[in-house]
Amino acid sequence: MSTSIQAFRPAAAPLAAAAMLMALMILEERGFNAASAVLFALTAAVAAAELVPVPAVIFAFAALGLQAFGVFPPVMLSGASPYVALPALFFFAALGWREPQRWPLPIAAVGVSGLVTVNWFADTTWINYIFGKQLAEAGVLRIAVYAFLVFASLTALTLAGWAAAASVRQASVNRQAKEQAESRLESTAGALVIEQERNRIARELHDVLAHSLAVITAQAEGIRYVCKTEPDSVEEAAGIIASSARSALQETRRLVQSFGSELHVPAPGAADLPALAERLRSSGMPVVLRTAGLEGLSPVEDLTVYRIIQESLTNAFKHGDRAAGATVTANRSDSTLRLSIRSTLADGGTDAPPSGTGRGIPGMRERATAAGGQLTTVTNGQLFEVEAILP
Repeated sequence: MSTSIQAFRPAAAPLAAAAMLMALMILEERGFNAASAVLFALTAAVAAAELVPVPAVIFAFAALGLQAFGVFPPVMLSGASPYVALPALFFFAALGWREPQRWPLPIAAVGVSGLVTVNWFADTTWINYIFGKQLAEAGVLRIAVYAFLVFASLTALTLAGWAAAASVRQASVNRQAKEQAESRLESTAGALVIEQERNRIARELHDVLAHSLAVITAQAEGIRYVCKTEPDSVEEAAGIIASSARSALQETRRLVQSFGSELHVPAPGAADLPALAERLRSSGMPVVLRTAGLEGLSPVEDLTVYRIIQESLTNAFKHGDRAAGATVTANRSDSTLRLSIRSTLADGGTDAPPSGTGRGIPGMRERATAAGGQLTTVTNGQLFEVEAILP
């Protein structure tokens, strides 16, 4: 419901009552006299119905009761037109109803209809004026049928007003529920985006730091043993450490800058695989690259290929037999790119390398899936193979 309609709503019942009062007084040429007492009472009840529905309905009952006891003018003098306010009364009363029980209003509508029927048939002048000879000489049963028809008609009108308000209330509830559901959906979508971004950052940092730190650790441990006997090797190892740290720093900076609109440091790709293999070779693990045909990949594909190979080689370096090395093979056809990274498990083991933080092999699978492909791992004796198929 729009703000303008909401602002107008409190005035709807008083305006409707005022319009009804003026229209009926003009049409029936009424004045401010006793004959208009029932009309004034029922339109006043309509005006207050939404604000105070229970007192308004009780006030209408009281007005019709006073008419039944002869305090207010009979129907012949007051006319039947004031009763058109009853459907409006129950419409606005139902809109403003705040009680937990919903049944009192429809019961009150039936009761009001019964009271009006009593007033009609208690005024013999009015009832003869309406039905004429049809009731003047009629028996009790026929009069009862006519009374039932009048009661049923009035009940239908008052319940129609109540039902219309119930429909309006239900439509408002449905609209609010829809808005709340949309709000929750938007909030959930935002949380999902945040969680996906968090996972992406964690996966990238894992891939960047796991490899670089593994190489740095291996070189640093080697320096401890050769610093006295092979001083030339120390300089080479220090260069590798510096290169690995620099590479990790550049990729971390690229990851941080990815929050902005521009990337100042290009993402690694297949062209960086020789440098990756060389760092591992210099750290004691031979790597054979057979990666012809990786040219012309999209940036996403290029990064996916690099990260899968990087993580696989890092796992082989950390958990496999370094001396046995690893072999990277890429076979490209018109529709697919197949990657295979083979290594040997260390110490005669036959189990797949552990994931550590849980982002190693699962992270590679997520990357392959995000690129529209799939990734599997196979352990055959001491041979461990990572196979990825990308479209």
